[in-house]
Amino acid sequence: MINPYEIISKSALPAFRAMVSKRLTDNYDLTQQEVAVRLGVTQASISNYARKARGMMLNLEVDPNLAKAADQVAEVLSSETPNQMEALRMMTEVCDYIRFNHVMCRLHEDLEPGFKTAGCAACVGGLSLESSQIRTRITA
Repeated sequence: MINPYEIISKSALPAFRAMVSKRLTDNYDLTQQEVAVRLGVTQASISNYARKARGMMLNLEVDPNLAKAADQVAEVLSSETPNQMEALRMMTEVCDYIRFNHVMCRLHEDLEPGFKTAGCAACVGGLSLESSQIRTRITA
């Protein structure tokens, strides 16, 4: 049983970072080292994104909302004094979007043969900011 957050951390987030990385190097002429510092990853990770050796399990570019979000995160991180807190907030929102909009369901089925996402409620809902309780059962 693969948890959706595992798929996000191992596939969706690297794919999104690859999108942002490409924008920062291509559109803002930042070096791989500069991009790595701004994204909080190693230069080797940025190199792997550029060579498409990492972050390619999901093609997030096909979703216009995710492409626009990558543009916005790159813009925030491109300044002389990048607002990493804002970039982190935006990237967290992207991860929520990916989860709640079932962007990774097909990948989940590919990674876990026999698992059918039809009727799966793992990515539905979440805790509200006011909630201090974790639901222990899904109510119908």
